[in-house]
Amino acid sequence: MSSFGDMHHVGITVRDLEASLAWYERIFGVRREFVAHGSGPGLSKALGVPGADLRFAFLRFGTCVIELLCYDNDREETYTRSNADVGSVHVCIDVPDLQAAYQDLLGKGVEFLAPPLRIDDGPLEGCSFAYFKDPDGITLELFETPAGEAHP
Repeated sequence: MSSFGDMHHVGITVRDLEASLAWYERIFGVRREFVAHGSGPGLSKALGVPGADLRFAFLRFGTCVIELLCYDNDREETYTRSNADVGSVHVCIDVPDLQAAYQDLLGKGVEFLAPPLRIDDGPLEGCSFAYFKDPDGITLELFETPAGEAHP
């Protein structure tokens, strides 16, 4: 038996917390659970960021949370990793109807990397997905599992 539970949250460092919160709330219809501030030697050590000074917020997506973090520290301003780069991540959001979600987000100005792609073979056969970026260049994914089917 594993001593680990469900996934609690995924953290994404952003350039401008208020702008990112507004975008995620507008695009996905989610609401912030809270916005908080953190700093101090203990937090700096725990995060591995000397002199860490940050604001952060939680946005709930079903049973998981996206945590947006904005550091007031020296940092890279632009995320330039490609999906093939080691360390690159993406956040996948389950949707019951990918075409409807795709059209909804297109109407809100989201630019997808490509139209939805259906997987025709392998362990995810019948599933569909579409990738897009948030305002800071973080890759997000919409994912649909065929009704009544469970996939890993």
